Amino acid sequence: MTSLLPAGFDLLEPFLGLALPTERERHAAIGAASMAEVKAFYDAMLPVLPKALDHLNTLPLDALPSAERRLLDLCLAMAEAAMAVEMFDEVNPPYLMPVSRFEPVHDTWI
Repeated sequence: MTSLLPAGFDLLEPFLGLALPTERERHAAIGAASMAEVKAFYDAMLPVLPKALDHLNTLPLDALPSAERRLLDLCLAMAEAAMAVEMFDEVNPPYLMPVSRFEPVHDTWI
């Protein structure tokens, strides 16, 4: 059986719903989650993030195996989660422009 994530990252499997291929999809998934769910992801991801990035840096970005691509997508989702946890203490702050209005133009780079 093929693992969904590289060896050593199994504890992140409950969060594979956030391993989405585009920034727009990751924004939507984080925005639809509860703050408790985002915080659980953040707390699981934070200690393994350096190891994940070190692992990904050993591989060519344009030819990542599927398990590594999912790990990269989780690392990218961490950027969205970190903003909610570290800056705003809520998922959808009412004083910010709605994420749905944000139009990323670089989602197809890989």
